[in-house]
Amino acid sequence: MVQITIYTATGCTRCKIVKRFMEERGITYAERDMKAEGKEEFQSFYKANRSGIFRGPDGIEFPIITDGENIRQSIGASIAFLHSGTKLNGFFSVGTLHKEWVDGIHVSGGNPDNTEEYLAVLRYLKGNNLKLQIDTNGKNSLILQQVLRENLADMLIVNILGPQQLYSKLSEKEIDIDDVKASLGIVANFPKSKIETVIVPVIREDGTISFLTPEEIGETAKLIEEGTGSKKNHYLLKMFNPKEAQESKFRLLDPLPNKLVFAYRTKARTYQVFTEIENI
Repeated sequence: MVQITIYTATGCTRCKIVKRFMEERGITYAERDMKAEGKEEFQSFYKANRSGIFRGPDGIEFPIITDGENIRQSIGASIAFLHSGTKLNGFFSVGTLHKEWVDGIHVSGGNPDNTEEYLAVLRYLKGNNLKLQIDTNGKNSLILQQVLRENLADMLIVNILGPQQLYSKLSEKEIDIDDVKASLGIVANFPKSKIETVIVPVIREDGTISFLTPEEIGETAKLIEEGTGSKKNHYLLKMFNPKEAQESKFRLLDPLPNKLVFAYRTKARTYQVFTEIENI
């Protein structure tokens, strides 16, 4: 049997929860406390796997687990892997929220055939008095409905990618727009929710690259109205930062000038009257 190594930090509550999960299920593990006897071993592990370990402004998120081949970081991703191996890939990533809040939980990213395993992980997290922030781009609305039915999310973030005609292109996967509308239709039933759109660059049919236009953001707001049945959702427009882009061709772009940004809000407010712009 493959043994799990778990890298922890002294006093880490989330590390204790992951260890308890393994103990409850008879999973053997070796613990290495990076602030105590495991410091040197962790430094070697981190050096060898730097590209696979997230380090944010507050440092490295713990716990980190590995079976010698796979690495998972943070409580949600760790428990998902321990519960179902790689079946839940796409549903969980590294979380960055602290205290009782857990994020890095994605409704749209995984295979809906594994819904029950996904929900089981959420149930376990909630059962440990954690508050869950989940996100969706509208795909997998049936999973979202089940999450709502079981009260498994305390905060829902809905990232509406763009207008209907560009949705699958922006997601880089085929998405049924009725699925997106179904997700939007239940947003208001969650304890807390946000609807937002990042004004991203788009590769056009002729190969040129340009940001979503104000008119396209207006169409995006219209999609939100159609899905929710309301013009009065709190809708946030977020700016794309080329310096943080994963694709090199987008890193060469100049940011949208602030003086042009307000045209987006004007178009969106035709359909979502409470539209605001992040940090403007």
